[in-house]
Amino acid sequence: MIARTVLVMVSIASIAMPTTAPPSPPPGDTYAMIVSGIGKDPEDRLARDQIVRDLSSYLLEKALVRPDRLTVLVPGADAVGSSTADRVAETIRVYASAMAPADRFVLYYAGQANAIGESLRLNLPGADITQGDLAKWLAGLKAGVQLVVLDCPYAAVAARALARPGRVIVLASAAEQAHATRFGLHFVPALARAQSDTDRDGRVSALEAFVAAAREIETWYQDRQLLPTETASIEDNGDGRPSERPWRYEQDGDDGRLAAGLVLAPEG
Repeated sequence: MIARTVLVMVSIASIAMPTTAPPSPPPGDTYAMIVSGIGKDPEDRLARDQIVRDLSSYLLEKALVRPDRLTVLVPGADAVGSSTADRVAETIRVYASAMAPADRFVLYYAGQANAIGESLRLNLPGADITQGDLAKWLAGLKAGVQLVVLDCPYAAVAARALARPGRVIVLASAAEQAHATRFGLHFVPALARAQSDTDRDGRVSALEAFVAAAREIETWYQDRQLLPTETASIEDNGDGRPSERPWRYEQDGDDGRLAAGLVLAPEG
């Protein structure tokens, strides 16, 4: 039981306003993976299914990822589409053999996890994936821009193992937080929502989506007078120590700068 706690718009018709050209797509290609883990809770399964659908739509329709470069792995699918450790490893290997430094890589894991000592284990059909497994598989990627999202309990446990220059790691929960997360239900819609574009550059960065999600999650718990059971963070400077306030990267000299520049969709 979770404890209770307590534009103004101006129209000037007589002047021809200059038009701004839409942002151009970033160079290179995007290779993306969505992996859904196992879980017994029906509400949690429904939430993961929604995250998988919404993120797939965002990547294909807004981020313009080619269908042959988006892999979705879920429990209960056929052998090709099942989210087993072998399929995750094989997909990363195939991507690594095809990508170039100008490309981008996205891995989103949504599901349950547990921590044994200082090691995170992602719960999949069959054998789990450890943070060491994932770090080893990701080490072969040549993509210059990498986004790894662990939307699961205990996510921050894996920060040090997965940290490397050029990689943004979004962690839905702190190292000691064991409850299922709501993060993806807010982060994924925020990626696709123009209102998340707080710097008004026409694009939504990973950091902007993170900030929007963090605020919505805080409000969700406050409205229900519940103690928060998830605290999201970002690791993107390679030191393995994630920040729970990455929007302060300029003031604190900490994580957030890389995430602020990571944009997947050419337009918000």
